[in-house]
This record gives sequence, structure tokens and C-alpha cells, in this order.
Amino acid sequence: MPSLIPHQRTSARQAAEIAVPATRSAPAGPVAGAVLVEARTLTAPGGDRCALFALVLAMRRRAEDHSGHLEEVHFSDEGDRARTVSRWRSAEELRTFVEQAHDDLLDYRAGSGAFPTVERTLWWAPADTEVTAAEADRRAGHLRACGPGPYAFTLASPVPRPADRGVS
Repeated sequence: MPSLIPHQRTSARQAAEIAVPATRSAPAGPVAGAVLVEARTLTAPGGDRCALFALVLAMRRRAEDHSGHLEEVHFSDEGDRARTVSRWRSAEELRTFVEQAHDDLLDYRAGSGAFPTVERTLWWAPADTEVTAAEADRRAGHLRACGPGPYAFTLASPVPRPADRGVS
């Protein structure tokens, strides 16, 4: 799939508009069992805010159109980085999204001269529970300090979907 990054630079006004939360609502029909939660932080090397937010916008659009993406539950613009927390149907669906977004990363590199830093933390959560930004911070910190495990993991070190609803 081709890149979704526009070939002109994103203006400061457009970058500010990206900070508006995604309008996509929760999935039609209930999702039973555990869903995969992804906390993703994109950081611009050298602080190229306009290029970063063109990439963020492209990735948000790509996720909204992906069948495995359930919803975005948090977004924050933190200057030289952007944080997104989303729910996905499965690790396989998220992996497909990541592979499709590779063209967006290549366009970002062509425009800015560098790759962004991407930090991704994953965990399983019951579909019917709220996911908070604070929980995402705790799990990302745990992953950095202790490495992957059932509490927090990566696509390179996946943890199978739990069989029961009492997910940790």
C-alpha cells in the first residue's frame, strides 16, 4: 500500500489539527474476551515537528481504515513526540498494520533525513475495561526495566492471547 504522507510539508496549523482525538467510535458489535492494547510513542530525531506530525496523521488514517483496529483510546501531542494508545483485535492484525505503514516511514525518512524513534508496548486487556494513559506509562516503564513478559511485551516478543477474561 502506498504511503499516506502528503508530499508537501505539513504546516503548523495542520500539525495542531492532528492533536484532535480520532473520531472513530468503538467497533460495531461487542468484542468478547481479550483485546490487544498498543501504546505507541513516535519521537522526531532533531525535533522536526512538521515531518513527525505528517507521519502521525498518516498512521492514524491508516489505522482507522484497518479492519483489525478497534479504536484509539488516547492521543497526546507532546511537542517532539506523539503518543497513541489503541485497541486491536490481534497481534497479527497489528503486525499487518506495521508492515503497511513501512512506506509512511520511508517517506518520513526521505523528507526529514532520519527515521523516527518508535516505542511500542503491548498487553492484553479485557475488551470491556477502560485503558488509561497512566496504565500505558506503567506498562512501558515495566517493559523498559524488566523486558517482555505477560504484563508488557512487543511484536518481537509476543505473548499469546489469554484464555480467560481475567487478564493481568
